[in-house]
Amino acid sequence: MKHLSKLWLLGFLIFESCVIFQATKVPANNLKTALETNSTKTPKIVFLGDSITHGRVSYDYVGSIAKHPSLADSQVINEGINSRLTVQILEQLENLKKLNPDYVFLLIGTNDLKATLTKEEYDRYAGLWKLKEPVTEESFTNNLTKIIQTIQKETKAKIIIFSPPVLGEDPTSIPFQRSKRFAELTKQISTKEKTNYKPLHETLSQGLDEAKLSSRKPYVQSTWGMYLTILKYYSTTSSWDDLGDSNGYYYLTDGIHLNARGGKILEGMALEEILPNKK
Repeated sequence: MKHLSKLWLLGFLIFESCVIFQATKVPANNLKTALETNSTKTPKIVFLGDSITHGRVSYDYVGSIAKHPSLADSQVINEGINSRLTVQILEQLENLKKLNPDYVFLLIGTNDLKATLTKEEYDRYAGLWKLKEPVTEESFTNNLTKIIQTIQKETKAKIIIFSPPVLGEDPTSIPFQRSKRFAELTKQISTKEKTNYKPLHETLSQGLDEAKLSSRKPYVQSTWGMYLTILKYYSTTSSWDDLGDSNGYYYLTDGIHLNARGGKILEGMALEEILPNKK
């Protein structure tokens, strides 16, 4: 019996490792790869962001855009990585300048705002990224402004900024209110820097109101709950929508990430900017 328990544990650990690999592997079409391949495809379209752009633990909107028939001759680049804050986007700007893309879509802020919620949330990011400074509204504002100004000055790219999505779906909860505040900051910065702004948070919030849901579930910090949702996606036939529904969310999977219902709204906003100019 003890031997069987050890075998079961070993099998589970191997399975879990495979799931983690699937959930965290770097997009094949990232910035570094784009520079190495030196593709002649145009336009060059870069999506900068965190796990929502990465698309391994939520609906892969960048992957879906890359498959659009009208973009067959375009180079679509996914520079999204799980758990990134604005400070990690700053670290990607040298490669972005070298590529000199035609479009840059930026979706960032969810992890910045989560890091302001509690010491536990901040400590996770501090440990992961070796952060030396606290994450605040001011640091978010400064970093986002610097990102935009650098792209404007040193590339030819048209910049499109998304507001971060809702965090949880209960508008009375602190996490939701923090996500709303960071969306407001994003809009203010985008307006000041004269970039194209896409109201993702506002659209999702309005959609939740119009859906007239019987209950609105808040975000509650649960790393295990997030991992369990990811585990179910890669080990069952459940879709992101199925998992969101089972967790009590309409647009989200686990209180943070977008299911297909929410991700397709984001995808549509991006395509609005690309397709009208596609010859």
